[in-house]
Amino acid sequence: MLKTTSMFIRHSLLPTKQTLRLRLAPLHAYMLASLVFTIVATVLDYLVLRPDFFAPMWLFLHGFAIFFFYMMWVAVAALFVQLVTRLRMKKPWPYRQAWPYAVAMTLVPTLVLVALYHAVPALLWLGFVITIVFLTVPLLQIPLKQKNSGRR
Repeated sequence: MLKTTSMFIRHSLLPTKQTLRLRLAPLHAYMLASLVFTIVATVLDYLVLRPDFFAPMWLFLHGFAIFFFYMMWVAVAALFVQLVTRLRMKKPWPYRQAWPYAVAMTLVPTLVLVALYHAVPALLWLGFVITIVFLTVPLLQIPLKQKNSGRR
């Protein structure tokens, strides 16, 4: 289980053609990857914000909120993936395949978004551009089926 999750995270670091296989990842891989993202983002927020609140409670509540909003972000990304695959292949990926792919391709860009939010909020738009690039580049590498024009 940890081996497939670490493979899922490792392959999601760069948007390559190989990441297209992550759309078939098992449930535990992309949910554990989401949990790892949540923990990393929560700890990053804690280190930057230094809240004057009971730390374990803050970490739990903030982690829950991060996970909830990350899942909403992934849902939007999965819809975007379906749109791109529909435009590219005339048939969208089913949502059950778009979701794991969206999780894989939003892990790094969303961490960049969080870091930009803390470091340079004016460049937050750059995080959204990186997200679109991460989501779209591998999808543009999907081989299209050639329709054979019948011989006359």
